[in-house]
Amino acid sequence: MKRILSLVFPCFLFLTACGQNQTIKEVNSTEFEKLIKDSSGTLLDVRTLGEFKNGHIKDAGQLNYYALGFRKKLLLLPKNQAIYLYCNTGYRSQKAAEILAENGYKNIYNLEHGIMEWNLKNLPVLVDLDAKPDTENKMEVDEFTALINSEQLVFADFYAPWCAPCRKMMPMIDSLKTEYKDKITIVKINSDASKKLMKELTVVSVPYLVLYRKGKIIFTHNGSIGKNELVSLFEENRMKYTQVQGDEK
Repeated sequence: MKRILSLVFPCFLFLTACGQNQTIKEVNSTEFEKLIKDSSGTLLDVRTLGEFKNGHIKDAGQLNYYALGFRKKLLLLPKNQAIYLYCNTGYRSQKAAEILAENGYKNIYNLEHGIMEWNLKNLPVLVDLDAKPDTENKMEVDEFTALINSEQLVFADFYAPWCAPCRKMMPMIDSLKTEYKDKITIVKINSDASKKLMKELTVVSVPYLVLYRKGKIIFTHNGSIGKNELVSLFEENRMKYTQVQGDEK
């Protein structure tokens, strides 16, 4: 009997964990659009008000994930309705979904890759009349194309102002720009300000780091990275392509 129980109990825990995971349903943009059209419930954008005004899904409410009272206000949502959550990349809305699940909400949908993927699919958004588009470190498609096709190595740091890992890496990126001046072109590209470029490159998350040579990608990385890793990458490729240029001559 003890033997049977020892086998059954872990299985029970496994099934319970699976049931808890199923409380939050990760869906893509196409599925999300169909759900909010065909079902009743609460559609909530958990980005900042500025992000919301610059492009949001019709009929969405707005509640800033980073605001002090976010959790308290989030838990005022009715438990007897489906909750549809989204942000820019899916990270903040996933965290909001976890808060709801921990507090007994059972019918939660998260837009897995956020409104960035929604935009890639050319799905409709509303822009408020008083929206103030972010223009800092904006990069247009033709400008970017010309940049990466230059002879020099080009390192692009795609970031967003609201992204905590991006902000944490900013001083490091600025330091590298100074250290590698005239050696490697290092650019910071604001994903919120460069939506056409993000769509062209099909980028759906930040931080996104890319190293180019003559228009070709030779390194990519999603998420945070350390300075030592980048220095090693830069030095390795500087030596490699300096030798290649010498051979070409």
